[in-house]
Amino acid sequence: MGSHRFLPNTLQDRDDILQACGVKSVEDLLVGIPAEVRFKGTLENGPALSEMEIRKRIHALTRGSRHAQGGRSFLGAGVYEHFCPAVVNQLTLRGEFLTSYTPYQPEMSQGTLQVLFEFQTMVADLFGMEVSNASHYDGSTSFAEAALMAARLSKGRARVLVSRGVHPEYFDVMKTYVANIGIELVPVPLDNKGQTSQAALKSLLAGDGVAAVMCQSPNFFGCVEDQETLAGLAKGAGAVFVTNVAEPLSLGLLKPPGAYGADIATGEGQSFGVPPSFGGPFVGLFTSRMEYVRQMPGRLCGETVDAKGRRAFTLTLSTREQHIRREKATSNICTNQNLFALWATIWLSMVGKEGFKEMAHQNFSKAEYAKDAILKTGKATLRYSSPTFNEFTVDVPSGAAAFAKACVARGVAPGVALSRFDPNDETGLLVCVTELKSRAELDELAALFKALA
Repeated sequence: MGSHRFLPNTLQDRDDILQACGVKSVEDLLVGIPAEVRFKGTLENGPALSEMEIRKRIHALTRGSRHAQGGRSFLGAGVYEHFCPAVVNQLTLRGEFLTSYTPYQPEMSQGTLQVLFEFQTMVADLFGMEVSNASHYDGSTSFAEAALMAARLSKGRARVLVSRGVHPEYFDVMKTYVANIGIELVPVPLDNKGQTSQAALKSLLAGDGVAAVMCQSPNFFGCVEDQETLAGLAKGAGAVFVTNVAEPLSLGLLKPPGAYGADIATGEGQSFGVPPSFGGPFVGLFTSRMEYVRQMPGRLCGETVDAKGRRAFTLTLSTREQHIRREKATSNICTNQNLFALWATIWLSMVGKEGFKEMAHQNFSKAEYAKDAILKTGKATLRYSSPTFNEFTVDVPSGAAAFAKACVARGVAPGVALSRFDPNDETGLLVCVTELKSRAELDELAALFKALA
């Protein structure tokens, strides 16, 4: 295969592999697939192109596109654009990290293990939790895995109460995860302040069989939840309390999950400098109380000493049991986001504790300025009165989707029209403001509301 094991194979490589398999073509490997279900047409991709031709084609396609730096985006909804020092990209792209997937003899990869150990340490510290694992695909799968873990911890209970403040796409992923395993997801409505209704939660907890209460803060609509009260209600009913932090930069200002007694806390690590990238790939965060560590999905890297007493790192726990006894696995996640965990670790190291807090303060302050400026136009109203961090929901009476379309035509994405998630929500617009926005850009956004809303 040559020295570059992770780069594309040559035609000779392919022929050698086919010969070793005892077949003449790739199609011969598909004999186990019934002929009637095989695709017999041709994909509408056109003929194969060389690299030079592909570059020319992409250039032609993008010639009329608006350059990302030329437009202004106030989009959020689970994906946040934050400052990333240039050194993060430079270090992550080093050849040593061509692949950061932990091999089946993990202790041979001390560098990868150390990065994951540092990643876990930083995430656990930020969340105020006792233990963190070494990453999931993204925030939605972390949250879904938390539901499964909570059900395992609450044997005999099958109802999971999920706040309507949880990201709708996270909820959809959860529905897929639990569709065939007997777990019932029960939505908990929001009150008129935009927070999880405590009255509704109390009523739902009155019945038997509640395994967990799951919420998100700041929630999907930007509102900061009263986590301490929600946790108290859940624990009072003997349920596991799970919380999600889709915007973990908020932990630079808000209490971490561990401070209000969360049993499991998950999140999305994209805010740690990972580019928005059209919505992924990202990196999931998963933390827990130490007493539940044996039920955590994924893997956990630990610190030890080698035979000579030197500091070393090891794969302490791998509860997925991918290699053997798969039917008894805590989770059958077959990989994780090590490269993005590395990216997030470098970003957190470069930003530092003070920088992290400063960025959080800027997000909050600039979002409050934008909120005030928009409301002063008289063209939009604030939907909820709860405190927010860097995201908030306004109602545009003339129609949020039409307003957003008009703004995009002028080079500004003013927010996410909530009709994307709920066709009946014609006026809701979710606006996000991060540290990257200047006062002039916020004033321009307000001017667009005044002119177009």
